[in-house]
Amino acid sequence: MNKLLPLLCLSLALSACSRTEKRLEAHVFVPDAVCAHTPALNQGRTSTCWTYASASLLESDWLAGHPGDTVRLSPMYMVRQKYLNQLDAYYYSCGREEIRNGGLGHSFLRVLEEDGVLPLEAYRGRRQGSKRHDHGALLKQLKKLAEAVKHCDLPGYRKRAVALLDEQMGAVPDSFLYRGRSYTARSFADSLRFKAEDYVQLTSFTHHPFYTPFILEVPDNWEHQCYFNLPLDELEQVVRRALSAGKTVAWHGDVSEDTFSPRQGMALWTQHPVTQEMRQHEFERFLTTDDHMMHLIGTAHDEAGRFYYLLKNSYGRYGAYAGLLYMSEDYFRAKTVSVLLRK
Repeated sequence: MNKLLPLLCLSLALSACSRTEKRLEAHVFVPDAVCAHTPALNQGRTSTCWTYASASLLESDWLAGHPGDTVRLSPMYMVRQKYLNQLDAYYYSCGREEIRNGGLGHSFLRVLEEDGVLPLEAYRGRRQGSKRHDHGALLKQLKKLAEAVKHCDLPGYRKRAVALLDEQMGAVPDSFLYRGRSYTARSFADSLRFKAEDYVQLTSFTHHPFYTPFILEVPDNWEHQCYFNLPLDELEQVVRRALSAGKTVAWHGDVSEDTFSPRQGMALWTQHPVTQEMRQHEFERFLTTDDHMMHLIGTAHDEAGRFYYLLKNSYGRYGAYAGLLYMSEDYFRAKTVSVLLRK
């Protein structure tokens, strides 16, 4: 029985993978172009893929401008600050806004602008003695705290929230040393010169006019942010042009399909071609959902010359390709909800 314990722990850590995976046809993949990227991290038992994908995107953008100079950002610092933003939203909406793990790329960029960012070395975001992230109990406590807000003034409410996050995730350092210099979260973000306005979120749906922004109607868009709407072919062209220019993309989409397999390192779609109408049909019937974010870092082809996107996941070095995944063009066209990339 003891031999099964490591496998059990791994399966529990990969919370987003807790569903049936179909045995997919084996393929031989040959990368075409792979942009500079950092190694995959493990989000553990949290639904915080959005911060891992977004941090990885900015890390690659840094590498593109500073070859060989790797910077690792703290995903969990952004999660912590996002929880505080959600608690504020719950308070001001009189409980209409839900307390949840989820977020999107703009959640990361909002924290970057308002609260700065920390390097991974300065903030791991785990309670002392813990080896992996698990926000199951924390989320329950945050919800309980939010529900009690009617008995508490806002300053006292936020003070209790900060104390809870300090206990469960660790206190944020007032300042820290990084490469021999002292920084705060704000000054470190300023030194990297990342700005939210330099990034754009794109999508492709026909229930809103093309070439206009609209508030994307998915649960993780709890901040009600706008996405610019493009025809599907043009959305894919933008992504391909970015990758060919060495710029990576944060991908947001549906991974509930049994043909999405992190274990096998593939995401395949059985229907071809995927049209705008087919894509819309899936979305309007809630067959395409906003489950996950990953970091799109390159392109590849298989033994038959078919095109694939190469993505970096946030389950650590899990699966056939040590944390990477090959997504078919048809899966991308059918199941992408949105993308985030540098303008």
